[in-house]
Amino acid sequence: MKIVTEGEAKVCVPSESLTKRSEAFYNPGMEYQRDVTIAILQLTKPKEALDPLAATGVRGIRILLEVPTIQKVVFNDANPNAVKLIEKNLEVNCIKKSRYEICNKDANLLFLEKRKYDFVDIDPFGSPARYLRNVGFTLHKDSIIGVTATDSGALSGKFAKACFRRYGVFVERTDFAKELGVRVLITSILQNLAIHNMTFKPLYSHANHYFRVVGQIEYGPDKNLSKIQMVSYCSNCHNKKIGIEKTCDNCESRMKILGPLWTGKIQDRAFVQKMLLKFARKKEIEICSQEVDHPFYYDLHHLSKFLKISSPKIENVIETLRKHGFAASRTHLCATGVKTNAEIRDILKIFK
Repeated sequence: MKIVTEGEAKVCVPSESLTKRSEAFYNPGMEYQRDVTIAILQLTKPKEALDPLAATGVRGIRILLEVPTIQKVVFNDANPNAVKLIEKNLEVNCIKKSRYEICNKDANLLFLEKRKYDFVDIDPFGSPARYLRNVGFTLHKDSIIGVTATDSGALSGKFAKACFRRYGVFVERTDFAKELGVRVLITSILQNLAIHNMTFKPLYSHANHYFRVVGQIEYGPDKNLSKIQMVSYCSNCHNKKIGIEKTCDNCESRMKILGPLWTGKIQDRAFVQKMLLKFARKKEIEICSQEVDHPFYYDLHHLSKFLKISSPKIENVIETLRKHGFAASRTHLCATGVKTNAEIRDILKIFK
């Protein structure tokens, strides 16, 4: 056992804590997404939170210590060893017992108790799919929900069968793999919340070796379900079209059909701009706050390979697109990616 410091929390973690067999799972590589979560909660000001897959308890403890409006956090883990560790870590951080509860249940059984929370975070080892159907029972209008998925191969198009089996979405390998993963995850959240007559407004999303989305719950799913559509993709020239098209209108290759996929916004730019004032690690957040809302990004390395030319500087591509009257920006999801409302023909002309 060792003690680590994260944010304002000090937590005891097992020496080996990155496998399913460990006493309680702790991943230091996820500190960034927990930092982002804290910044979001400081803006949205929840009073009661649920950490249904708490492991060491680090997320919930940080929420208690770093979010001023929080009155209580409910910690849960199906692993009794994790429950003992959560109790120990709460004592280490001198948190009053009146500010927390600890449960030892399967997360889905906890959801079915139908107690409502202002914030719920689903952060499992692997896919969150098995928890999305029932999480709606714990949410109310204006609740915030965070969802993490570490089955990146399935979500990004590498393992298409696994993606369809878990999320009900057809995927392929694309040049916008990280945005694809984010949109598959949002699609699954929306479809599962629709059962509860709820919808989901994405506030912020990001992708690393995992996918993470955080958003606000609203009632009435119909307005957002209309934005879940099939997408046509050309694996030759990387053309992308919302809707079903058999043949690429740029290179005449056969289009691959992806979906159903969320085609709306994957973040709220005004909200992300507020996050800039709260968040110390600003580079990714700053890019996100200026990002064009149009789906999907184009990876300049893939386009250069298609044209068999050297990749131009991303700043030059963005500047030239803007001079031609198009919206264009970087994307926080890919260092070599460009978001734009330009058609593929226009983009390739600028490359040439």
